[in-house]
Amino acid sequence: MTRFWLALLTALFLLAPTGAEARKVALIVGNSNYANTSRLTNPANDIKIVAASARSAGFDDVTIAADLSVNDFQKVMRDFRAKADGAEIAMVYYAGHGIEAQGKNWLIPTDAQLKSDLDLPYEAINLDRMMEAVSGAQIRMIVLDSCRNNPFGRSWRSGTRAVVNGLAGVEADDVLVIFAAAPGQTAADGTGGNSPFATSLAKRLPQPDLPVQLLGGAIRDDVLQATGGQQRPFVSASITGTPVYLVPRTAQAGTGNRAALEDLMWKGAVAENSASAFKAYLAEFPKGKYAALAGDSVARLTKNPKALPVAAKPAVMAAAPTTKKYMLSNVRVEAVKLTGRLGLGLPDQLFLRFNTGERFPEGSREIFSIKRGESWVVDQNFAFEQPVSFQLREFDDIGGSDNIGTVDIGAVPGTFTKTLNGDASDYKVTYTLTVG
Repeated sequence: MTRFWLALLTALFLLAPTGAEARKVALIVGNSNYANTSRLTNPANDIKIVAASARSAGFDDVTIAADLSVNDFQKVMRDFRAKADGAEIAMVYYAGHGIEAQGKNWLIPTDAQLKSDLDLPYEAINLDRMMEAVSGAQIRMIVLDSCRNNPFGRSWRSGTRAVVNGLAGVEADDVLVIFAAAPGQTAADGTGGNSPFATSLAKRLPQPDLPVQLLGGAIRDDVLQATGGQQRPFVSASITGTPVYLVPRTAQAGTGNRAALEDLMWKGAVAENSASAFKAYLAEFPKGKYAALAGDSVARLTKNPKALPVAAKPAVMAAAPTTKKYMLSNVRVEAVKLTGRLGLGLPDQLFLRFNTGERFPEGSREIFSIKRGESWVVDQNFAFEQPVSFQLREFDDIGGSDNIGTVDIGAVPGTFTKTLNGDASDYKVTYTLTVG
C-alpha cells in the first residue's frame, strides 16, 4: 500500500503545475558526424525538435549534446546522473548509430573505429551506463532512436555474436524504454528533415492527458502509419501502473485517452490489490465500467486486507468477450551448449522475459540453473490477448543479464522448436501455441 501511495502522490504532484519547484530533467544526444563509418543526416535535426518538445512538456532542465566522442559521451552521462539524482522525471533521448553485440546494446560515439567486437567496451557506450544515468529519478525514461544498420559488424572476425540489424530488447526494472524499432529491426533515418520516430516523439511529449505509460503506444501508431507498417517501435516497461503525466491534464480529455487511462488505472489497481488503489480508481471514474467491481474489492479488502481480487480478472476478460486468447504452454528449454561463464564450466542461470513486461520466474533474482544436456521444463502456462515474444536470458558475471535469443510466438497454433545461439551458447526452445 505504501508503494501505491508513493506512486499516486508522484502522479498527483505531476498533475499540478509547480513552476520552478518541478524537477524534470532531460538529456538529448544526437550523433551524426561519424569519423569512421556512415554519416547520419537527421540526428542533428532530431535533437532540436525533441529538445524544444521537452521544454514544451515542462522539462525545466534540458541538456543538448551533439557529435560526442567516447570520452565526451561518458562525461555528459556522468554530469547528467548528478542532475537526475532526486528528480521527479529523468529522460534520455539518443539518436545515432546503435548496435547489439556480445548480447548487449551499445551506443556508438563519433570517434569509434570498432575493428573488432572486442573493442566495444573501450570505444562504445553500454546501454547499462545510460540506465545508471537516470537511476536516481523517480520516473526514468530512455528513448532510443538508434536501431539503425550496424556499419561495423560485416568486417568483424568470423563467429562474432553481433547482429547486422537492430537492437535487442532489455531487462530493465522501473524504467520505461522506447525503441525506435522492434528487436532485430532497423529504424529509418528519414527522408525529410527528421526521422519518423523523432517527429512522433516531438508531437507526443507535450500532449496533455497522455500518461507516460501510453506514450510508447501512441508513438508506435504514428510511426507505423508514417512508414507504411515498415517500422514498428517497441516498448519495454516496468514502471508504476498509476498514470503519470508530463503535461497537466486538460479539463475535457479526449474519449480515446480517457478509455485507455481507465484501463490503465484499473490494471494498476488490480496489480496493487489494495483498498487505497481501488478507491483511487473510483475517485477518478465513479461511474466507470469497473466501478462495481472496484466497490466490491474495497469492501472485501477492508474486511480482509490480504484477500485475492477473485472478481477482478474475470471482469477484465468479460469486457472484451470476442478477444482472441493466445495460450503458450509446454515450454521446454534444452541446453545444447552453455555460455561458459568465466571458462569454469559453470551452469547457466536462466529466466524468461516477455515483451509485455512479465518475467518467469517472477522474482527479480529468481532463476533456473541448467547444465549442458539438461532441460528446463517450464511448469506454467501463459495467456495473452495478442501475439507476443519472449527472451531467454542468462545472468552474467557482473550482475546483469544477457539475451540468448528472442522467440516470436506468432499467431499460428501448433508446436514449434526454435534454436537460440546468442551469448556463445546454443539452446533449443520447444513450445505449444493454442489460439482460442
